[in-house]
Amino acid sequence: MNIRFSYYLKFGIASFLLSIFWTQASEAQTFDRTLGSFSSAIQNTLNLRPGDITNLSLGVGPGLSPAFEGSKEYNWHAVPVVSLKYRDVLTVNNNDVDFTAFDKVIDLSEELGSSKLDLGPSVNFDFGRSENDSHALRGMGNVRFSVELGAYVRYTLERVSFEMEFGQDVASGHGGGRLDFSTAGTIYRNDRFAFGASATLTLATSKYLKSFFGVTATQAAASGLSEFHPHTGLKDVLLGLNANYAIAPPWSLLATIGYERLLGDAASSPLITQRGDANQGIGSIFVVYTF
Repeated sequence: MNIRFSYYLKFGIASFLLSIFWTQASEAQTFDRTLGSFSSAIQNTLNLRPGDITNLSLGVGPGLSPAFEGSKEYNWHAVPVVSLKYRDVLTVNNNDVDFTAFDKVIDLSEELGSSKLDLGPSVNFDFGRSENDSHALRGMGNVRFSVELGAYVRYTLERVSFEMEFGQDVASGHGGGRLDFSTAGTIYRNDRFAFGASATLTLATSKYLKSFFGVTATQAAASGLSEFHPHTGLKDVLLGLNANYAIAPPWSLLATIGYERLLGDAASSPLITQRGDANQGIGSIFVVYTF
């Protein structure tokens, strides 16, 4: 590792940790719902224009997202972009970390030809939810910080990728797990502009759904909502449109909009049917500098 990139790597990791600390210190639970939603969008948008095998992208932009997942209220936030790609070792996109070194352990390059198979362990940070995020959450209590450890597998064929990722909380936060099935593709690309779309279907365990959408007897008494105990099943589907425009290297402009529809017991929760909305949206524009 050369000295120049060693500096970028340390700076990138420091920025990543700083963004985590900042979100915890300033409306962390509300902001993480934004951060989590935008992490995959940022990855998909950056992937529209393939870069070097080693680079660091830093940026920021205004983001609009629900006060909590399932909320009727929307808030604006300054959303950071911290994206690090280091050789065939790891990729970082805000609060999502994928370790890619396993690609070399199982090398299928000859069998796959022009396509590519990525797989390995992953880490995702979920800062939970605070009762103070919204008046609609009164009596619901807090959902604590979670560290989701898991694994992913991604298959890329030219301009389209398919991915499956699982994560299980090991920090006694929401206590559950999620399984994401996603696809992303480039619809159009030239020397400076690229445009694409993505879709993700998420399944969640009963513990995860109970933490964010369930209503215990204690919560029912405190909130006035009906008691509700969700079961393992579908959580949501998320559709996104992403654009990447190279202003003047190394500067670029990223834009993303997304529509989320809560499904199954998540959509049936009294918190959503009585105080929220199963239809959700996000949107943001980022200015990004890539080293």
